Amino acid sequence: MHLWCNASLAPGKMRATDRGFTLLEALVASALLAFGLSGAIRLSLASLAATQANRNLDMASALAQDLAECWGLQTSQCQNMFVQSTSLQPFSANPHLSFVRTWQVHSIPLQGMPAEHLQELQISVSWQEGSKQPEIQWRQRRANTPLWVGL
Repeated sequence: MHLWCNASLAPGKMRATDRGFTLLEALVASALLAFGLSGAIRLSLASLAATQANRNLDMASALAQDLAECWGLQTSQCQNMFVQSTSLQPFSANPHLSFVRTWQVHSIPLQGMPAEHLQELQISVSWQEGSKQPEIQWRQRRANTPLWVGL
């Protein structure tokens, strides 16, 4: 095996084929890097939007659950929750975010029972998320204590 060496070149001098990257190669490499970085940025933005949507869903669920838990209690604070405004401003970094909580109580008729024996609370919480308006529905039932229990 022979190694070919061109000893006729002076030190520091290179041939035209040995100069390294051309301008075209550098532009292509830069374009590929920019394309990859733009994909990573879009993925990060989508992740942030999904995190915010999940945070809003958690807040709406907490508002519905809070009202549902207070439905069975007879404290003055819980009773006030059913007469206050339905527009709520929870703790949020977004000052324009507001939740609207509405509710209805329905009696469910049962044969041989008083009309108010079994009730269902239907809670709806909605909020604005860009151009969409998501909404969750929460339902809870309760039965009044029968008269024969003696309470």
